[in-house]
Amino acid sequence: MCGGMEFQKRAQRMEPGELFEAIRGSGAGVQAIRVFFPNPKATLLVDAEQDLWLPWGRRKDQLGTWPEGGWARQESLAKPYWRRWEPTEVMVRPVRWMEKDHGRTSRWFELREDQGILCLRLDGAPGTPLYVVTNPATGEYLAEIHDRIPVIVG
Repeated sequence: MCGGMEFQKRAQRMEPGELFEAIRGSGAGVQAIRVFFPNPKATLLVDAEQDLWLPWGRRKDQLGTWPEGGWARQESLAKPYWRRWEPTEVMVRPVRWMEKDHGRTSRWFELREDQGILCLRLDGAPGTPLYVVTNPATGEYLAEIHDRIPVIVG
C-alpha cells in the first residue's frame, strides 16, 4: 500500500555558498522529511514551491463522514462513491516510499526524479485530505511486501 513517504524540502533561505553546494548535489540546504500514515498529523507535500502540505486521509478516531484510511483503490475511482467529495487527481513527489513487509520490516523504494505517486485530493472534505491511489501488487511486491502498491506516475 504505502505506509510512509520521504520528501526533500529545500531550506527557505540559503546562503550563496549553501545554494552552490546544493546545486552540486551535496545535499546542503536540503532537509529530508519522513511522513508515516499511523501518525494522526501525517501530511503530504503537494506543492514544494508553495510549501503546501495536506492531510493524509482520515484515522478511525477522527470524526467525519469522508473515507476512513489513507488509500483509494484505482479500480474504485470511477464509481459514484468518491464523487460526493469532489475528487481531483494530484501527484506528490516523494524521493521514496515505504511499506512494511510480512515480518514488519520497513522496506523503502526509491523514485526517480521524474516519478511521483498518484493521490486523490478530496476538495469537498474538511481539510482537503489526500488518499494514495493503489493498484494490486505484482511480482516481488506481492510475494514479499503487500498485496497493493501505490500508483507510480511520470
